[in-house]
Amino acid sequence: MRIGLTGASGFIGSHLLNALKQLPGVSVSTLSRKNKTSPPTLEELTSFVQDKDLIYHLAGVNRGSDEEILRGNILATLNLLVALKTHGSPKTRIVFASSSQVYKLSEVTGGIKESRATEPESVYGIGKKTAEDLLRISGFPHITLRLANVYGPGCRPDYNSVIATFCDRVVHQKPLVVNGDGSQGRDFIYIDDVIRALVLAGAGKKFPERAVYNIGSGRSTSLKQVIEVIRNCEEKIHVEYKESGKPQSGSYWCDAFRFCSDYEWKPTVALVDGIQNTLRGFREG
Repeated sequence: MRIGLTGASGFIGSHLLNALKQLPGVSVSTLSRKNKTSPPTLEELTSFVQDKDLIYHLAGVNRGSDEEILRGNILATLNLLVALKTHGSPKTRIVFASSSQVYKLSEVTGGIKESRATEPESVYGIGKKTAEDLLRISGFPHITLRLANVYGPGCRPDYNSVIATFCDRVVHQKPLVVNGDGSQGRDFIYIDDVIRALVLAGAGKKFPERAVYNIGSGRSTSLKQVIEVIRNCEEKIHVEYKESGKPQSGSYWCDAFRFCSDYEWKPTVALVDGIQNTLRGFREG
């Protein structure tokens, strides 16, 4: 199987690249770019898309100006699809890493199913939702995975995950800053579980013409709970709670039952183990 991977230098992409290289009968090509601050050009994508059986589209921007975020998610996806239509094969399959931020999270309490309306409340969510729509009308067989909050070794503080930010601050003996009282619950899922889901979606025996799946831990964890886990690993931590100035949203988690059922997948890494691994990664990094 000939696989192409965009976003191979990112947090999730670098882990996925390592996993794909271990698969028998697989060759993996990554997208080379001259200017990594701009979306990939059609010229750069032309040779990348040729002769590919499967493309993992992980490239994107989730921090920056509104223009950077929209260009990094929408224009990058559009250029990929145009290149595929012009120089690729109509049978090329695509696995797209989307986000739970395509949902209206401020009004959610409890589990989020894929049937819930997509009403993103952030520019990043809008970018991912629009990229999903471009894939939906592209004609290419594709699977969209709406990922919850992914964390683990290699994640970037103040960019990928609040757990990454907390672990980095602990290692550098800085206080953990929480906006609000920390009672809001979020769905945190460890990188290894996400990589297994990505591999199953793309390299498994089953590939539908079009499908959308949530990928999450299936549970809601508050920031207070995250901090307590960190405190059990590192006794000397200081926490600062600050008024957020905004109404606190409810606690939610991503219902991944559909993917669990279709691909016999389930998350296996407990939060305490994942945080310990992440702390170790920051200490050794």
